[in-house]
Amino acid sequence: MKVNLIGAGNIADYHARSIKSLGYELGVVADGNEQAARRFAEKYDCRWTADTTLLLSEQADLVTVAVPNAYHFEVAKAAVNAGHAVLCEKPMTRSAENSRELAELVRKSGNPFFVGYMKRVHPTARKFKEYARRIGTMRSGLVRVFHPMPEASWTIIADQLAKSSKSTMDGVFVNSGSHMLDLLLHFAGPVRRVLAARMQYRDGCYPNVDAMTHALIEMENGATVTVECGWLPLSGVGRRENGWDELLELRGDSGLATLHTTWWERPQFESPVAEIWDEALRTRESFNAGMIDNFEEEYRLIRAALSGEDVPLATAEEACAVDTLIDDIFAAARRSEI
Repeated sequence: MKVNLIGAGNIADYHARSIKSLGYELGVVADGNEQAARRFAEKYDCRWTADTTLLLSEQADLVTVAVPNAYHFEVAKAAVNAGHAVLCEKPMTRSAENSRELAELVRKSGNPFFVGYMKRVHPTARKFKEYARRIGTMRSGLVRVFHPMPEASWTIIADQLAKSSKSTMDGVFVNSGSHMLDLLLHFAGPVRRVLAARMQYRDGCYPNVDAMTHALIEMENGATVTVECGWLPLSGVGRRENGWDELLELRGDSGLATLHTTWWERPQFESPVAEIWDEALRTRESFNAGMIDNFEEEYRLIRAALSGEDVPLATAEEACAVDTLIDDIFAAARRSEI
C-alpha cells in the first residue's frame, strides 16, 4: 500500500512511523513549510514537496491528511475531489456545517474516506462493544477526559494567542474530548439533545482554547450522560497514576461496562482495559488485548477496508456526528454565559 502524507508536524510523525513499521510505502510528504517538509522526508526516506496540489496529482492508495485542525476541511475536500481514498485526522473539520458538506461530498464521490478516531480500533475497545450489549437498557453514562497539562504551557498558549487571535490552536474539548465522544456515539448510539454545558478558560485563552468542559447530554436511548474534560497539571491520577485519566462508563439495568483508554503515544507501555459487572452472573470480567499501537492497527484496517473487508473505522458520517455534538456543546456553553 502506498500512502502520501499531507502535513509534516507532530501528529504526522506517528502516521509516518506506522506506515514504515508496517512495511507500506511512504511516497511523498507535502507541507507549506519547506524546511519542515525536507526534514521530514530525510527522517522517513521519502520525497517531499511544498505543493499539496502536486501531491494530489500523484497516484497513491491512500492520502493521509495530518495538517492542523483548522485546515482539515479544505485539504480533505481537495483530496476527495482529486479522487483519492483519504484518512483525515480528527476532528474531521472544525464545524458541523463543514462536516456535513464534506460528508455529502464523500457520499457523492463513492471514494473510501476514514477519520482518525483510532482509539475505537484497538481490540480492547472492540471487546468493550460486546460488554456494552450486556448491560441491558442503558440508563446512565460518563465520559471523563483529564490530561496532565503543565502550568507553563498555558503561558505559552496565551502568548501565542496574543500574537495572533486567528491562531489555529484548539482546547481540551476538541483535541482530547473528541476521541471519547466518538467512542460514546460508537458504543451507545446517537444523541437526542444537549441539556447543559459550561466551559472554563485560563487568562488570555478565551474563547479560543478551553481548559475545562462539563456537559450533560440526553441520548436517543433515554440515558443521561455526563461529560467532563480538562487539562490540569496532575501527574499522579488516573488508572495508572500517570496523569492520564480517560474513562467511558455505560451503566444499565443489567450491568456496568467501563473502558479505560491509554496515553496513545505510549503503546509499548500501556494497553486499554475493558471491564463489565454482569448482574445476572454476579461476576466481574476484565479484558486487556495487550500492547497494540492504535496507529498501526488503523493502517492495517485501512488496507483491509481497501480490499473490501468490513472494518470498524470511523466514517465521514460518524465523524460528522461527533463534530455536530461538539458544536452543540459549545452552543450550550455560550447560552450558559448569558
